[in-house]
Amino acid sequence: MEGFRVLTLRYRTNELPPEAFERLKELFEKYRAIASLYFWALQNGKKDVAELALRRAEEELPYYWRLVFDSRSPLYLFNEVKEMPRPRKHVLKLPLVTALHYHSGAYIDEDKSELVVRLGGGQRLELPVPERALKRLKEKESEVTPLKPSKTVRIQWRPERTQMLKVQIVLRVERPRPPRPDPREALLVFIDANSRYGFAVVFAAYDSQYVKVYETPKFRPPSRGKRMRESAKRKSAASHGVKTNINFALARLTEEFDSRGWVEATIAQILKKALIYAEGRSIWVNFDSPPIHILRGRLRQTLLSARRILENLCRWYGIYATFRCYSSHHCPICEGRLEEHMTRRTRIMRCRCGFADDRDFVPFHRWITSLGLPLPKWPLYSHPRDGQ
Repeated sequence: MEGFRVLTLRYRTNELPPEAFERLKELFEKYRAIASLYFWALQNGKKDVAELALRRAEEELPYYWRLVFDSRSPLYLFNEVKEMPRPRKHVLKLPLVTALHYHSGAYIDEDKSELVVRLGGGQRLELPVPERALKRLKEKESEVTPLKPSKTVRIQWRPERTQMLKVQIVLRVERPRPPRPDPREALLVFIDANSRYGFAVVFAAYDSQYVKVYETPKFRPPSRGKRMRESAKRKSAASHGVKTNINFALARLTEEFDSRGWVEATIAQILKKALIYAEGRSIWVNFDSPPIHILRGRLRQTLLSARRILENLCRWYGIYATFRCYSSHHCPICEGRLEEHMTRRTRIMRCRCGFADDRDFVPFHRWITSLGLPLPKWPLYSHPRDGQ
């Protein structure tokens, strides 16, 4: 099982050395043409054409950019492309990929805080790396100590997006899938995904004769109106000379809010909090994601990608993860049909047997029941507007 963490750097192409960038564009054109020929030759069983593509790669590409054509190399890209719904588009936009090492296609010069990219023919491109990015790399490496992650570099440039060059430094770590932990000894983390708000999370653990709930946070993305108001405040402060550069930068980031980035950051925050609560114990995470036909709204696509993000981060940290979906309409005690009662702040599900709780936490109770554990005290938190 393999997990990875990615650090993304973006550079404006008009700020790069013109000769080096032109050489990089030329390299991209040759690389993608050869990759496309090689991929479709394999797909159609044309071995002679695939060999021709490999010969062209040896003649026209530096050796450190040819490892993506070697199926035995960890840099081999075409297995990923086969699983994509539209491989044609992805082959024509393949990034340059190489190991991050002094003797490979790219390396980090920490003395100058630069990422040096070898372009072949004695040419190279030097990209400045912020100190905070180098610090972040070291922090991520320390998260998996004593394991030592491998480092690769992915350089992405698209003709239709000529103003930006994207560079990704990928840390990969290989570890075996953790065994299924004992639910009575592990920290239990339940994540419920919903396109209306984002994520509802429960951190709990079995304690003597009952399940103890530590925290039940909900994570909602900031609304567009709120973000625009926040951006306007920061621009106003910057125009009056209050931390001008910082406020302008934060205003730009606020306006360029990406819900996918919010999903990644939120899941990382959840797992970090889980590691704190676990205190060295094993962790069991269950991600309750509704079927695709239920998800609606602007977060639909990003929530669908949340499972892949969570799975990857669990591999990185060595956390056992399951992806089972539980009903929020049936009582975990008597299996009766729950009735929904709307309040100003939440949706309460009630049963004739007396069970009542927030609809977002009903699947957690059903998961606890399926693990053979006693139900925690419900509701998980009080609902003053509902008379609890």
